[in-house]
Amino acid sequence: MFTQLTGADFDEKIGATEAGVLIFFKKLCPHCKNMEKVLEKFSAQRPNLAFFNVDIEEETEVAQKVGAERPPTTMIIKGGKIVGQRTGLFNPKEMAALYDSSN
Repeated sequence: MFTQLTGADFDEKIGATEAGVLIFFKKLCPHCKNMEKVLEKFSAQRPNLAFFNVDIEEETEVAQKVGAERPPTTMIIKGGKIVGQRTGLFNPKEMAALYDSSN
């Protein structure tokens, strides 16, 4: 479901995405695993969105560039730009509200 991004392809993939969601995660983070489950449920409601993830420990430069300080950080992509973000764990309803309110 998630396309994992690295520093080498991050700008290109985000820039080419009309509508999507990006999560910065850490492999051993329990909140990250739970947030990924929330995003899986959200993806069922929004099948037209692209879903990306970035390992915050392996891609520290990417995380710093976009302001992801700690995992899980979820970002909204619209028109090839990051237009919203939220850190921490939240539910599918809150995810939908974040996506819909981000411009």
